[in-house]
Amino acid sequence: MTTAMSLRLHGVTKAYRGRTVLGPIDLTLEAGRVYGLIGENGAGKSTLIRIITGTTSPSSGSVELFGARGGRGLAAARRRMGYMPDASSAYPGLSARANLEVRCLEWGVPASGVDGLLEAVGLETAGKKRVRAFSMGMRRRLDLAVALLGDPELVVMDEPVNGLDPTGIIEVRELVRRVNRERGTTFLVSSHILPELAEVATDYVVVSQGRLAGTVPARDAVGAASLEALYGRLVRGGDR
Repeated sequence: MTTAMSLRLHGVTKAYRGRTVLGPIDLTLEAGRVYGLIGENGAGKSTLIRIITGTTSPSSGSVELFGARGGRGLAAARRRMGYMPDASSAYPGLSARANLEVRCLEWGVPASGVDGLLEAVGLETAGKKRVRAFSMGMRRRLDLAVALLGDPELVVMDEPVNGLDPTGIIEVRELVRRVNRERGTTFLVSSHILPELAEVATDYVVVSQGRLAGTVPARDAVGAASLEALYGRLVRGGDR
């Protein structure tokens, strides 16, 4: 039985001014799983995310998304992907509903799912309240709702719990769990908060100094302390 694949990178590198900052990376994300992307500051996580989301192109290697390759194929496939950036990208002068409706118009996504998304992220009672008056937790929940517009099959989340209090962190965590369970959505979640990743990830992608140190199932790193030990071992080159 063939396992469905969301993303495959083969020999992907990125160089700036002749200096390679990432790669070569060979990585496969299986559909329906939650991948925790971990690595030290400057490890190459953000560059990897930019390549996956298409905001930058690799210097070499290939990107395959839902089986599609090449410029037009990848552009079409990325319409099946959602992205939650590390900082809120919402329009501050609009309400949560208006933000979602505007994004639907921008991206050509049907607005029929807006009510369901507002309810899913707990913003159905926000009414006409503008985003500039939202708490950080409300803003991040709106960012996740935007990422889920169009019912994407893969959602990339860059530091989704930045600036959140414990309640907000739990809310985002439960949303990821529920969407993954109910919709089978694949997630790639980048975070430096290892205990939080340990709560949601089914697998870990470890990047260090621009290289892929390893991809391991979460069952091999139960708990934050074990995850930290596994990370240290992979980075030192013990397991690959």
